[in-house]
Amino acid sequence: MAHFPALLRMASDGSFTATFPDLPGCLAVGEDVDEVMRLAEAALALHLEGFTMAGERQPSPGGLDRLIGLARTSEATLVLIAARPPKAPAVRVNITIDKNLLADIDAAAAAMGSTRSGFLAEGARRLMER
Repeated sequence: MAHFPALLRMASDGSFTATFPDLPGCLAVGEDVDEVMRLAEAALALHLEGFTMAGERQPSPGGLDRLIGLARTSEATLVLIAARPPKAPAVRVNITIDKNLLADIDAAAAAMGSTRSGFLAEGARRLMER
């Protein structure tokens, strides 16, 4: 998995901004460091997905040497953000699960306007982000 360098800066109001020197226009703003890091990962994934959808080659992350000085002079912190792989085609799977739990999952998915598959996939994503 590729990691793209980002410059993390704190604004005068205490919020944080993450910018990607290798990807002009790709940025994230958050109330705190945890939020901006989470949003930066999502912004990076969306930005890279745009290249894929346009049929263009995704850029490779640049070297860190040139950014160390930039981070120092601009009072920023240099961080690496993992680039999630683009979404792949769906795959059908067969699982075994308690019948009552399955009924609860279906009810919760319906209440959220989702499908069983979407509900389970989102739950798995959230657990893996911890």
